Amino acid sequence: MTTLDITCLRSLVTVASFGGVRKAADALHLSQAAVSGHLRRLEGQLGFPVVARQGRNIAFTSRGEDVLREAYRLLGEHDDALRRLLGPGAGDLVVVSTEHATEPLLRAVGQVLSRDHPDRPVRFRFHRSARVREFVHDHSADVALGIGDLGHGTRHIADLPLAWAGPADRAPEPDKIVAFTAPCAIRERILASEAAAGRPPARECVDLLSLLAAVRTTGGITALPLTRDQEQGLRRLDTLPPLPAIPLSLVTSDRLATRTREDIASVLYETRRTYW
Repeated sequence: MTTLDITCLRSLVTVASFGGVRKAADALHLSQAAVSGHLRRLEGQLGFPVVARQGRNIAFTSRGEDVLREAYRLLGEHDDALRRLLGPGAGDLVVVSTEHATEPLLRAVGQVLSRDHPDRPVRFRFHRSARVREFVHDHSADVALGIGDLGHGTRHIADLPLAWAGPADRAPEPDKIVAFTAPCAIRERILASEAAAGRPPARECVDLLSLLAAVRTTGGITALPLTRDQEQGLRRLDTLPPLPAIPLSLVTSDRLATRTREDIASVLYETRRTYW
């Protein structure tokens, strides 16, 4: 009977959320070789390719996209079960984040949690902000980063400026809009913009890696936080009408010590000044 390794699934989801192996490895505090090994092991367990190389980039195969959707569900059920069994104050520390939070911000959060709780692993889970709000409401996240109002205890961290992006190796086709599936704050801003002119997206994607691959392969355009507009194979487009920024927010659980909660907010404020 085939079994799936939770560690491999976690690496897969992180690769999708961060848009590549290197950034996923940094977020997971692993080597790139380890994360690549997890992907190969998962493919061995399943018996078919999950990711495919596109030059220096990777993209999900069609069956790999199916695996990714199941991986989100399986990891959620796995982590929720552990929290129910071990209690909210035991086991892993859970950081639930929108994909739009950048790698330096997440690394900063992880460093504070690891400093104050060296005996507890830090796990990152990535969801749309609507789902992040559910974690806040259920008190099942130790740290939550999302877009807009996340509920009780929301702190505004930064306004993430958005930039249009298109393929680096050809002239972009502005009539081909590539966007995340709803609900998504960036999607809303794209579709309300002059550049979209009321057209629906030509391609909708469930995760960052698929979105980046779609822009590179279709020649279409999308919008990304300014800190992500230099993704491999993409280039910033300054000729299109500007887009309003998206508000990045933080909620920390009262299960964390006051000092830990304040330090997380402080490092996020400091990191935002460094990177944009």
